[in-house]
Amino acid sequence: MHSIESTLQQTLSDWQHWHVELPCEPRVVRPLEGGKTNHSFLVESGAHLAVVRVNAANSAALGIDRQRELALLRQLQGTGFISSVWYTTADVLVSAFVEGRRWPADALQQDRYRERLAQRVRRWQQLPAVPAVKRFSYQNHCRGYLSQLPNTPVDSQQILDWACAVDAADWQPVICHHDLVAENIVETERGLVVLDWEYGGWGHPAMDFIRLYGADYSHPDAEKLHYLQQAVDGLWQAVQDAQLP
Repeated sequence: MHSIESTLQQTLSDWQHWHVELPCEPRVVRPLEGGKTNHSFLVESGAHLAVVRVNAANSAALGIDRQRELALLRQLQGTGFISSVWYTTADVLVSAFVEGRRWPADALQQDRYRERLAQRVRRWQQLPAVPAVKRFSYQNHCRGYLSQLPNTPVDSQQILDWACAVDAADWQPVICHHDLVAENIVETERGLVVLDWEYGGWGHPAMDFIRLYGADYSHPDAEKLHYLQQAVDGLWQAVQDAQLP
């Protein structure tokens, strides 16, 4: 297994294979704080700024499918919804640094912020299907987490029942981010850019709105989806905690 430092340096030395014209080999400006799983670094080459994300070693354990993420990012390229992707391998993602202002931590408790992001969600939901991405299975996602926990949560069967009911319902999948939190939103001159698509998928059309509005969202399954989303968040944290030394 490569160390974070060696992976970073190898990525920088491969700069001529990046999908962007650069004047010279990039250098590290500083590590970027705030990520819960990956290690990210701000790098520069002349006037070009980029973020090198070294993927977490436990990505698969956290329910992250890097091939699925990459397929979604390819579909979203050129839409203005995401940062431009410059280079990828199994271990890293290099993307253009997004100049702008991060939203305040409580932004998604305020209607004016939520509605602006909801408009973005509605627009990317109109994009065509991603051929390389299968319909998201919330039941499989939950089972993946539960299988790693040394102590089975008391409500595990209820969680699986909710996930199974969601999977079995009649809905048409759309591009779904699955992790719309304020830290992932950047206000730029051209509009909102949404970061961190590693949990994205071809998912339930209400799920991103449930993240914004909770059980108050106007959907017949809003309460069920809200419960499932909270359960998935809890399982994710439990898997993270179980892996800590």
